[in-house]
Amino acid sequence: MLNIFMHGLATFIDLTALSSVVGTVLCLFWTMCPACDDSSICANTCFDRCRRLLFFCLIGLSMSSIGMLVQRTMEMAGLGITEITPLLPTVLFSSHYGSMWFVRTASIVIAWCVWWIGKRHLNSRIVIFLLLSACAAIAFSRSASSHAADYGDLSLQQLSDWFHLMAAISWGGALLSISLMLSASTIADNSDQQHIVAGIADRFFALFGPVFAILVLSGLYNTWVEVRSFGALLTSPYGWFLSAKLLIFAYLTYRYIAPPQRGKDEVAYAIKFLKRTRVEAFLILAILLCVSLFTHEIPARHAAHIMMDHEQKMDSNHGMDPDLGMSHHMEHGHGM
Repeated sequence: MLNIFMHGLATFIDLTALSSVVGTVLCLFWTMCPACDDSSICANTCFDRCRRLLFFCLIGLSMSSIGMLVQRTMEMAGLGITEITPLLPTVLFSSHYGSMWFVRTASIVIAWCVWWIGKRHLNSRIVIFLLLSACAAIAFSRSASSHAADYGDLSLQQLSDWFHLMAAISWGGALLSISLMLSASTIADNSDQQHIVAGIADRFFALFGPVFAILVLSGLYNTWVEVRSFGALLTSPYGWFLSAKLLIFAYLTYRYIAPPQRGKDEVAYAIKFLKRTRVEAFLILAILLCVSLFTHEIPARHAAHIMMDHEQKMDSNHGMDPDLGMSHHMEHGHGM
């Protein structure tokens, strides 16, 4: 089990960093900084916090990209980390994964350039558009090198996986970013910040209604494609991790369907929103961990077929001529 968790660590770091980048950009564009209204001090503080968070997230993306390249090369070659160096050029220049890795790398480089150039204009619409485009390209490179790509480039399954990933990192990323940059204790005695946080909450709930709909619809389709039967959720590691993800998401859905009401008490509304956001950010991290684990497992639909083939072979072996059956068992070391 420890080996499974270590295997998904690079993917978990990558998904968390990518989600936080998208969430930070959305904070700049819609939820957080625009809620500052005409307060230049608040706006400057918001831009500084967003730029600082972007810096650490881009470092995480850069490191996880290298880690996942090494990990994928080890999987493709079946060799240890010390033996894959000569094979890295082959993976990069002669495989589909290598092509997608270059797309990812170019997107990360663009994001770094935008971060550096946008030091004084991080709230510019051009800067925000470039950052979101770079994140969309990184998400596409993930979908194009995942199980969804088994159906072909730009297939319905791959596009659905891409839309689902973009919706997930938008919703989850905003929760992570807001929870990292704001806390209920810092606004407890500041009426101006309480008013700003109440505006952030209104914008968050308004934006993520449509995003939530895309997330649910694409998620249901992807689950049907990769699982195909309820029983497969219970009989394979892929199904177990996916089931855990679905349970956590169901709880998040319940919390989202019944958001706190603003009413007349703006202070209570703002504080409750930040406290809920902190809890939901931890749930998002749990979902990302589940995703990181089941993406490295055989999809449930394939696992079910493998099990069925194995059972058919066992049945055919039982129906053999006794001498042939004995010969078969002896070949595989089960003669005793």
